[in-house]
Amino acid sequence: MEIGFEAKVYHIGLSIGFFSKDHIIVWADKVIDLLEVTDIPDMVFELSMVKKEEDIPRLLIELCTNTEEEKALKTIVGMINLSYKNKHYTLYETCEMLYRLSNYVDSDHEWNGYLYAITESLERALDGYGDVDTSRKEIEEFLLEHEKYSKLFDLSLLPNQPLITEFKPRKEHILFDVSRVVAPADLHMILKRQLDFPDMYGMNWNAFWDAITGMVKLPMKITIIGWEVLEERLPKEADFLKELLKDYSLRNTNEIFTVEYEQKSETSSN
Repeated sequence: MEIGFEAKVYHIGLSIGFFSKDHIIVWADKVIDLLEVTDIPDMVFELSMVKKEEDIPRLLIELCTNTEEEKALKTIVGMINLSYKNKHYTLYETCEMLYRLSNYVDSDHEWNGYLYAITESLERALDGYGDVDTSRKEIEEFLLEHEKYSKLFDLSLLPNQPLITEFKPRKEHILFDVSRVVAPADLHMILKRQLDFPDMYGMNWNAFWDAITGMVKLPMKITIIGWEVLEERLPKEADFLKELLKDYSLRNTNEIFTVEYEQKSETSSN
C-alpha cells in the first residue's frame, strides 16, 4: 500500500471536488484495518476522526511528502474518465472537473493552458459558438489517454460508486424570499440552506456555479420572492444570480427547469 501516493491522489481529488470528506474518512479507516498499528502514520488516525473538512488538506499533505505529483494527476484523470464512461458524470460535469484541475496545477504546467482551452471550447460550443461533437471528441481523447493510470489506484478502497458526490433527488419547487437580504452574505446563506449546498460552500459566485454544476441538482422550479427589493439593494448580486441561473438553463436544455422572479404586481419567468 502506497499511503503517500494514495494521500496525494485524495488531496488532488478533494481540491477539485472529485472526492468528498466521507471518501477520505473511509480510506483512512481502511488503512487502519489493513496495516499494523506501528506502521500507521499519526495523520491517518487524525483523518479517521476528522470533524472539520478544512483540516483534511493539511493532513493529506503531511502524508504525501516527496510523492510524485505527476503520477497522481494522471491517476485522477483516469478515474474521471471511469466516472464519465460509467455515466456517473455528464459531459458538462466532466468538463467542469477538468476546468478545476486546470486551476489546480501550476501555471507553467502543460495542462494549465490546455485544459482551460478544451473546456472553454466546449462551453462556447454549448452556447452555440462552436461544434459540440468536435469539443466532446477532444475531451474524450484526453481522458482516454489517461485511462490506464486509474489502475494505479486501488479502487476497492473507495467507499461507494459513483466516486463523485452523489446528488440528492431533485425537488419539484423551492421558494426563495430575498426581500430581507441586505448583504451578499445574506443571499448566499439563503442559497446554501435552500439548495442544500455542502458546509464547504465558499459563499461567492464561483462557488455557487461549482455547486449547481457539480454538487447539487437544482429543483425543477425556483420562485424568488422580493426580487425587486434585491435588485434595488444589491443590483450586482441580483445580476450575477440571474445570469448564472440563465447559464445553467442554457446548458441543461434536457432538464425541466424554470425560474420565476416575483415582483410586486407580476411574475416574470426565465
